[in-house]
Amino acid sequence: MFKSLNRIRAAFAEAGKRRRATRELNELPPEIRKDIGWPGAPSQPDEIRLPF
Repeated sequence: MFKSLNRIRAAFAEAGKRRRATRELNELPPEIRKDIGWPGAPSQPDEIRLPF
């Protein structure tokens, strides 16, 4: 049971890191986003994708 809870906690932590990184990339100026190949509009909906 604790293994499952740890996996869920880790999945939520990873989703939070992914959300923060996406938010930070979206806040960059358009010129820099274009240079690094980041899409102009967010292509992913705001949802938590869990691996289970």
